[in-house]
Amino acid sequence: MMKKYLIVIGFFLISFLNTASVAASEFAGLNSDHKSHNLDDLSRGNIKEFKDSYIPKEYFPTPEYMVFVDLGVLFLLLLVGLFFVLKRKSQRAMSILAIISFAYLGFIRGGCVCPVGAISNTTMGIINPAQIGLASFIIFMIPLLIALIAGRVFCTSGCPLGAVQHMLQKKKKFKKLPAKLNKALKIVPILMLIATIYYAIQSSCFLICQLEPYKVIFFTGQTWFEQALAFIMGNPLEPVFMVAFGIVTWIYLILVLALGYWVPRPFCRFLCPYGVLLGIVSYFSFKPRRIVNDSCVHCGMCEKVCPTQAIVIDRNLKFSSLSNYDCVQCNKCAFSCKKNAIN
Repeated sequence: MMKKYLIVIGFFLISFLNTASVAASEFAGLNSDHKSHNLDDLSRGNIKEFKDSYIPKEYFPTPEYMVFVDLGVLFLLLLVGLFFVLKRKSQRAMSILAIISFAYLGFIRGGCVCPVGAISNTTMGIINPAQIGLASFIIFMIPLLIALIAGRVFCTSGCPLGAVQHMLQKKKKFKKLPAKLNKALKIVPILMLIATIYYAIQSSCFLICQLEPYKVIFFTGQTWFEQALAFIMGNPLEPVFMVAFGIVTWIYLILVLALGYWVPRPFCRFLCPYGVLLGIVSYFSFKPRRIVNDSCVHCGMCEKVCPTQAIVIDRNLKFSSLSNYDCVQCNKCAFSCKKNAIN
């Protein structure tokens, strides 16, 4: 797994350095052209002839019907995820949904079909209903309705941000934070939720979208996909692979990915404001995940594999507890339990 992780980081670094070198060479070329430019040099051609023969490239906007396609994909992922959670399917099944979510909602659609940013949309819509579209409101509400049924299914099955963290975390022997520190850090997403709502009201600012690190992957991936699609359709765009954002944002991403490898889901646990809303709704879910203490032998296997430290086992008191506020419904605990004590 470590080799795969190093390959991912190396891929991002190589992509960035390649783009930087291309940009530098293009800048040098433009600079040299500026120095040697001579308006009297007829060999460069006539401006009028150039204007007459110039054919501008066409850039087609995303069709409006794609909004409904995106909503359909999100809804389908959540329905399948809900089925897998209720039937306690293996963690591999949940991982497949995470990969699909990353590939389509993240890499192809740029990560914009996400309720995390819809918090700002919904807040602005409450103040001024003309500022929110129906699609944004639906995206905001669907995961909450699913959470009311069976908890935070969205975090693993339909969130592109959660999908990145799910795929790139250390599979075994990852780091557990001290209980007091883990509990103290839970206040940060609550403060982030308050700040997100405040800035949406005050300045229509999408605060969390600016702070989340994974947009670098999504925007770059979407650009590459659109370049490849345009090339296949016979309408090629820029001849080089473009990379979104600057070096500081890429460093931020790499640091968060490195942290997320050892400490699972750092964004979900310690920054995401939408996770707070999902966690609160999950308290009232009709089918919450729970541990049956009469069947549990308190072996600790489920506690070891839980990526969000939602499970606490007290061997002295012979008692096990599971927090639906923190549980992201990855099914790892149910799959690891040999006594079928988690349902």
